[in-house]
Amino acid sequence: MSIDGIARLLNRFSEAVDGRQPVLIAEQFAEDGVFAPGSPLLRGPSAIEAFFRDRQADPRRTTSHLWSNLRVDPRSEEEADFRVTLSVYAFEPQVSEADLQFRIGTVSGRCVRTDGDFWRFSEHRYQRTFTTAMPLTGGRP
Repeated sequence: MSIDGIARLLNRFSEAVDGRQPVLIAEQFAEDGVFAPGSPLLRGPSAIEAFFRDRQADPRRTTSHLWSNLRVDPRSEEEADFRVTLSVYAFEPQVSEADLQFRIGTVSGRCVRTDGDFWRFSEHRYQRTFTTAMPLTGGRP
């Protein structure tokens, strides 16, 4: 099994989140897919889309997601467990108007192949390792 399809899934997800596209974010999940960004646990594309619509309500909120250290453990040709390190830079005005938030954590879960080499999350769980803030220089985003 190639890990390329799962790496592409992670990239599609982060591009959709950073691009503020809730419908596209939700499309990365299987019909009964679980998304656990901490709390609450969300199930299914509709709940995930609604979560991101609310989360991205402030047009000034800006993020950049970076993946590293991807590990894939195949269960079958159509299913695999994964674990990856996620670094997120976020300007969240409700948290701070002067600082950029920086978070590192682990995303783990399961993916399913749905069409050819097109993968979706059946489970996506985020566990934050730490967070810090960095002063913005040169103005806000």
